[in-house]
Amino acid sequence: MNKISANSKMKRIIFMGTPDFAVPALNALIEHGFNIVAVISQPDRPQGRKQKVVPTPVAKVAEKYNLLLLQPESINQSETIQKVISLDPDLIITAAYGQILRQKILDIPKYGCVNIHASLLPLYRGAAPINAAIIDGQTETGITIMQMDHGCDTGDILLQKKITIDNDATAGSLFDELAQLGAETIVEFLPEFFTGNVVRLAQDDNDATYAPKMTRKTGKINWQNSAIMIDRLIRGTQPWPGCYTYYKGQRMKIFAADIIFQERMQGEPGELLSCDGGLIIQCGSDAIKLKEIQIASGRQMCTEICAHNYIPGIILGKDE
Repeated sequence: MNKISANSKMKRIIFMGTPDFAVPALNALIEHGFNIVAVISQPDRPQGRKQKVVPTPVAKVAEKYNLLLLQPESINQSETIQKVISLDPDLIITAAYGQILRQKILDIPKYGCVNIHASLLPLYRGAAPINAAIIDGQTETGITIMQMDHGCDTGDILLQKKITIDNDATAGSLFDELAQLGAETIVEFLPEFFTGNVVRLAQDDNDATYAPKMTRKTGKINWQNSAIMIDRLIRGTQPWPGCYTYYKGQRMKIFAADIIFQERMQGEPGELLSCDGGLIIQCGSDAIKLKEIQIASGRQMCTEICAHNYIPGIILGKDE
């Protein structure tokens, strides 16, 4: 890692982020002595069944280090813009902040605004690049440090770091890996950026792909798809929004599964072929063995334990 100059540490930085993904980057900036003059995060929201208001992960870090914390409903409202101007930032760094910065904000810092994005842009612009990379069967992904502009993840690429996606990776495990990589990359990047030694690469819009926000419907299994595609969907939606199907009209959440390769189909797509040691489901090609499931409001269970409760021959996926 490059030695961080005193000049780099003097630059006034505003950090904007909200979820766990942004925490390692903020921690790394603090630990390496960068001058964080303010942290901006989404407002704290009610969570869980009791709807208790819980601080965002980034807000917790700001409070731990006694940093100035702002949590406006809108980053682009005039009052917030004036506050940002008054902080006289040299640079704004964003990481999964959750709001779009308009040009009035982008123009405030001397060095503009840079974003830590969890894909190899221009691939997977948008809100859910980690999930999408797994669901689409990509073998590699990474972190892009990009100069922000008025578009959605369309600015110049400033630095990229690649990693391999493991065959058993889930969105959760890849999320953690990329969050740490993002932290390492931003700390490596800033000294070069402040001295003007960064080469900018314009994105080619013709190569762009998009990763829209995940919804609960994203995880619904279509048993006509291949076992490979269904396995990717299960892993790519774990832990959120989760993957599911229906068994006798009851919603069945699926947490983990194995692919079973077949020489020929043994039933119709969605058919429960066997309950011997687990639940084996026919897919459009090959089959899936469900490993961990949860029915309705029951508890998460290993299918080797609960397989005796299920009936071979039933077609899964019907919600009525």
